[in-house]
Amino acid sequence: MLTAYTTRVQRRLGVRPAIALVFPLLLFDLLVFVVPFGYLLRMSLHARQTTRAYATGTWSLSGYRYLLEPSNTVAETFVFTLGFATVVTTLSVVVATLYAYAMWRTAGVVRVGLTAGALTSMFTAIVVKLFAAVLIYAPNGVVNTALLSTGVLAEPLTLVNNGVGAVIGQLYIVVPYSIFAVYAVLSTIDESLVEAARDLGANSPRAFREVAVPHAVPGVIVAGVISFTWSLGAYAAPLLLGSGSERTAGILLSDLLLRDFDWSAAAALGVVITMTVLTAIATTQAVLRRRRGDNT
Repeated sequence: MLTAYTTRVQRRLGVRPAIALVFPLLLFDLLVFVVPFGYLLRMSLHARQTTRAYATGTWSLSGYRYLLEPSNTVAETFVFTLGFATVVTTLSVVVATLYAYAMWRTAGVVRVGLTAGALTSMFTAIVVKLFAAVLIYAPNGVVNTALLSTGVLAEPLTLVNNGVGAVIGQLYIVVPYSIFAVYAVLSTIDESLVEAARDLGANSPRAFREVAVPHAVPGVIVAGVISFTWSLGAYAAPLLLGSGSERTAGILLSDLLLRDFDWSAAAALGVVITMTVLTAIATTQAVLRRRRGDNT
């Protein structure tokens, strides 16, 4: 009997610390994610009003019906946002993979410099980075001045106030996070695999393509999700470095909320964006789980 009692006590002591560790995380998720999303969902189900933000105490799908109306540009804006996020994600994954590979293969001062560069960009405020990008890529900015002074160009390139500028600005935001997502996976790979490929006759690009990239796929997928989810809600970069034509879903949501005072439609658009992001995350988890199962 004493043994059975001791076992029960040990089990309870083993469970309680686990609950104590998990409970704060669950409470954090509840307060920071679940409750705000529930409020957003409820707001999207209020009836729309022309004289005020929404009709309190009502239940309606008018906000979602507004998103589907052919008379507005919501559908075109959302399609553009998906395309914008896809382009940024593709470029971000390529740049991040190459940068992370360089970090992984170098050592000493060079690795410290590359790591410090990515970290500095990550911890710099978004607005500061974007205004710096304006100064760098403007017609009289650093890039054009250097190219014109060396005779490479006869006229300055238009790299801001257009779609190119919006993409560049968004890359400034997402690439640092993508770099460390890829590097976290590459750092677990035995570097002797690359050296073995080189000894067997593979040149550097082939060793990178056939050895490093297949092993880095989980990190590449995570980097893609990070870039896509950030870009799907892009607001600052298209607004500051783009033109009026680069209207993303984030800019449209802001206009609905602050200019049109249509909170129901804005909340409905927010729900659609959030569900799209959650779908991308769920798909990524399924792919990673399947890949993990295939490897085992």
